[in-house]
Amino acid sequence: MTEVYAVPVPKGYRVGDWEVREPIATGAFGSVYEGRHRPAGGGAAEGLPRTAALKFLPTGTATPRRLAHLRELIDREVELLRRLRQPRLIRIYDTLTVDDPARPALDGATVLVLERAERSLAALLAGPPRPAAGPALLAQICEGLAQLHGAGWVHGDLKPANVLLMKDGSARLADFNMAAELEGTHAYTPAFSTPDYTPPELLWSEIGERGHRIRPSTDVWAFGILAHLVLTGTFPLPGGSPTARRDAAVAYARGDEELRLSPGLPEPWREIVRACLARTHRERVGTPALARRVAAVSGGAGRFPPRRARVRSRARTRGWRTAVAGAAAVVALGYGVSVLTGAGAGRGAGGASAGGAVNVAAASYGAEELRTDRGVPPAYRLLIVETARDCGRKEVSAVLIAAILKVESDFDPLLADPATDEYGIARWTPSVLRWWMNEDGSPGETVPEPPFPPAESVPAMGRYLCWIAPRLDTALPGDRRTLIAAAYRTSYRKVNDAGGVPPKQRAYAARVGHYLKEYTPPGRE
Repeated sequence: MTEVYAVPVPKGYRVGDWEVREPIATGAFGSVYEGRHRPAGGGAAEGLPRTAALKFLPTGTATPRRLAHLRELIDREVELLRRLRQPRLIRIYDTLTVDDPARPALDGATVLVLERAERSLAALLAGPPRPAAGPALLAQICEGLAQLHGAGWVHGDLKPANVLLMKDGSARLADFNMAAELEGTHAYTPAFSTPDYTPPELLWSEIGERGHRIRPSTDVWAFGILAHLVLTGTFPLPGGSPTARRDAAVAYARGDEELRLSPGLPEPWREIVRACLARTHRERVGTPALARRVAAVSGGAGRFPPRRARVRSRARTRGWRTAVAGAAAVVALGYGVSVLTGAGAGRGAGGASAGGAVNVAAASYGAEELRTDRGVPPAYRLLIVETARDCGRKEVSAVLIAAILKVESDFDPLLADPATDEYGIARWTPSVLRWWMNEDGSPGETVPEPPFPPAESVPAMGRYLCWIAPRLDTALPGDRRTLIAAAYRTSYRKVNDAGGVPPKQRAYAARVGHYLKEYTPPGRE
């Protein structure tokens, strides 16, 4: 594989009765691989497929705060999938824990064994033409919502990247680490969301100790956005970016903006989309009524087709497959990670795709500490913000870390500069990274080999910056943050000896200073 995987797992690696095969997708914290069932004693276990998706989530190498966050997301997904076995929800077969002290990066990782999909709806939407079977897919997605809500759960992050398309053309809802069980009329979910699919009342609501209070109407709003996108290829609120559309959603909810439904949206669907996108949650259509209306306009196409119809469905989608084949791995398969390949792999990695594939924590996490509208890749926001928090020093902020990453690599996780022996998003030299890669401060037993995953490089940068900060003379003139940045590029001793930023590093420090201003949220200057 050419991309940097958050959890690199070699082909042929065994976990339980599963053998790792080809990589599927990765994000800042988790990676998904195809797995082949190969029990030690041979044969096949009843009820288990030959292949599955193995979702690796590292839980043995993160900081305590990040560990707690990952653990909560894992627990949400596992609890829902173990308790609900519905035909429109992706299926979980097993959960495993890697026990391999010889591989510290893997040891302790949690592995979810999930149903293997062909692609995500986001990948399908990434290339023209729009899917001809859009109404049938929407009917199946709506069935999934009805099954979920009927069981007392809210998905909380419905979007094209979290809808999986199976080999027979049927759809499944996936990625339930934001899902929450209803407690009466409400449920509680972490304070993360994808702006394009978040109802306006959540865009300005306060976040309590348990996170956002959400209702089934949250998913209904997201379905309305998704339906408009599937059927027309456009969003129903104006704006050329998620931030602009978010602001339009808030203006719409306040009565200052109108929906702009595409003329290409079929008339029966116009009424459905409007019912989903009512300004307040009280006015939105309920899930049972929505399911009936969608089934009526799609001719009951949401039901599983008979065997012969499935064959026709596969033939019908061959054209879409060809259109998307050239953009391999543009978006994740909806397993809760964002792909860092194709348009997202190099500079500006982790941005939203045409289908809205964004890392689960991407859109608004840490907005009070790092601007969300200035080009910091969403896939790295949680990583950057949590790294800064783990240091605990005011000057080692999320803004500083983001500014240095921008100047060092333009957020390119695949950067390689053999002439200076520097690699990855933070331009680490392997022999230096060895001393900062472990949370307990102990050097690694071996010198790491590039490429270095962002989930390893960025926390190591944070530890190094946190070590530098108190070693700089307190009487040095200038912005403390640019002094720290200059010391990261050279050393704290050279900065102290120069009485400030050394001449050779002044252009570098000036660039960092520019992005410090660019990334600082309003009111925190």
